[in-house]
Parts: sequence; structure tokens; C-alpha cells
Amino acid sequence: MELETVLVAVGPTEENRVEELTESVCAVAGPAEARVVLFHSFTESAFDEGVRETGHDPEDPPEPAVVASRLASVDAMASTLSEADIEHDVRGAIGSPKATILDAVEAVDADMVFVGGRSRSPVGKAIVGSTSQKVLMNATCPVVFVRDGANE
Repeated sequence: MELETVLVAVGPTEENRVEELTESVCAVAGPAEARVVLFHSFTESAFDEGVRETGHDPEDPPEPAVVASRLASVDAMASTLSEADIEHDVRGAIGSPKATILDAVEAVDADMVFVGGRSRSPVGKAIVGSTSQKVLMNATCPVVFVRDGANE
């Protein structure tokens, strides 16, 4: 399988696994010379908060990608990708993370998706509804799940 585009779903709690996620993406995208799309999905309230925190006018908000690029985890990943000379861009959307990530996979014609997550207890695994699980089960391309402590 030839990789041209890799989408990385960067969630609101990725700070804990930015290093693992970025290393995993670089290991795959770098040798393949694939373009990486860093994608963040905002709820309406999180987007509004991000607009205020970044100093933009709430009456004339920027595109979600502009706000996403200012998130610490997205910025850290973008910096590492730049250092590794890997082509990348940032995209964002407002809506349900499960739906917007799957829409983004289609929109960028991703050949592979990376999602982060944490290890879950047996009881936690029985609970249906995690964003990562929805992407794993419904993406139209292979999905790589990178958990906390994956490189330890």
C-alpha cells in the first residue's frame, strides 16, 4: 500500500501522548514521504473558548484550522514534523469528534489514520462510544491506535 496522506486525529487530551503519537507518525510518514494532516475537532463551546483565548473577534471568528494550529499539542506535533522535513498541514472542524474525524478522513482521502487513547480497564472497554473506537470501526482506511506509554 502506497501512503500519500496520513491523518492524525489530535484530541483535546493529547498532551500526554504527543511524543508517542508524533514518533509513530514520523516513523510511517517520513520514509513514505507522505503528507500529514493534523486534525482537531472542536465542540461549539470549545471552539468559542479557543477563539477567545487566541484573541480573535468572536463576532468574526477564524476558520477552525487557525484555532487548531494554536493548540499546544498540534503546535508541538507540527514543530516536530517540520524538523523531520515532513510535509504537513492543520485542519479543524466544529461538531461531533466521531463524525468530523471520519468526514476528514474522506475529505483528505487519507491512506492511514492515527488516533491516540489511553489504556482502559475491563469495565471501561465494555463502554461503547469512545471516539477512538468509532474511528477504528468505521474508517475507510487502516487506523493506528497509539496509547499512553506506547514507547515505554
